[in-house]
Amino acid sequence: MLELGQLDKQAAEFAKRGVRVVVVSIEGPDEARATQADYPSLVVVSDADRSLAEAVAVIHKDSNPSGGDTAAPTTLLLDGTGTVRWTFRSDRIFTRLSPADVLAAIDREMPAATTP
Repeated sequence: MLELGQLDKQAAEFAKRGVRVVVVSIEGPDEARATQADYPSLVVVSDADRSLAEAVAVIHKDSNPSGGDTAAPTTLLLDGTGTVRWTFRSDRIFTRLSPADVLAAIDREMPAATTP
């Protein structure tokens, strides 16, 4: 959850761009509420039924060390109409974008978000 803390600390930079950071997790609602409490500037959504994760094809079956499924870390930039403007999914499960990388992608791919 290191990356969530890093994103949370950059809340002012996201706000300047009129961007909300939404985190979708395949954990249950109770776990999502706890995560939301830890990272108040993020919007944490439980996708326990995996409808969103399956729609964007990020589920890796039986990839969890305990035998369960995991969701591949994926970053999507959506505009105000819900159109996907940019996607990042690393080839390596441990590779995450830094907040600076996400902000640069917003500035590059969604210039309207950076216009006052």
